[in-house]
Amino acid sequence: MTNREYIDDYLRYLGDVRSLSDNSVRNYSLDLARLESFMGERGLSIMDFTKEDARELVRTLTRSYEESSVLRHLTCYRTFFGYLVRHGVTDANPFENISLRKQRKTLPSVLTESEVRELLALPRTSFLEERDHLLFLFLYSTGARIAEALSVNVKDIEWGERRIRIVGKGSKERYLFLPVVLIRTMREDYLPKREAYLLERRMGAEEALFIGESGKRLPFSSAHIIFDKYKSRLKWQKEFTPHTLRHTFATHMMDRGADIRLVQELLGHESISTTQIYTHISRGRLQQVYDSSHPHAKEKER
Repeated sequence: MTNREYIDDYLRYLGDVRSLSDNSVRNYSLDLARLESFMGERGLSIMDFTKEDARELVRTLTRSYEESSVLRHLTCYRTFFGYLVRHGVTDANPFENISLRKQRKTLPSVLTESEVRELLALPRTSFLEERDHLLFLFLYSTGARIAEALSVNVKDIEWGERRIRIVGKGSKERYLFLPVVLIRTMREDYLPKREAYLLERRMGAEEALFIGESGKRLPFSSAHIIFDKYKSRLKWQKEFTPHTLRHTFATHMMDRGADIRLVQELLGHESISTTQIYTHISRGRLQQVYDSSHPHAKEKER
């Protein structure tokens, strides 16, 4: 069997035997795609993968991702190789003795308003770049999870109300609200080019709003590859993922005075405590609140 076949077999096991949700299986698929790419670049097979290879993969991850993401990848790889050991594919788990440091409570990566402008100002010279632009604008404007955004169909858009009804985590329904700039970008730029793209390639009708090069719904794994590409293009050192734009949406809402309960509803969080962890008030906002609230802050220096 090939590396890909072993991974596909494991993903089927997660869905059919462990009964994980589609979103969870997609998350495993994405992390395992990075492992597959790492092995492919080095000509390694599952059976050849050693502890030193595992350590090198970890070093590669730590250069590109925050600790929380590295820990998630490691957990995925340890359970994957544990599955292979139990089924006699390999004799040992190369990730078994790689210690997972206790996760620190750090603030998630967030873009500044100027970085968002830089991202959205990138030139678009092809349909796929137009799609990438809309994906970034959509996530930043709505606070949607990437799986929610990729599940949207064109027919779901309520143009007059400027909103989309979606079903998020836990089958909870909520609306994504669409600002004028997003509506205009979809109607005037993206959708006409999307239709032309499908016609030129003689592809059949596709209901998904976001489509891939094949003309079908944009896959979850491809979305993360897009983010990696633009992170490199912009030469950003910070983490840049779909989650980054969701967190940036919430942070900028809070910075401009939105009530945390409102942000909770927009994000689709069941508990306010989740929103408190997910959002933070910027230093500038803290300074502003302090200056406007504390009596001594308004006194001039003597």
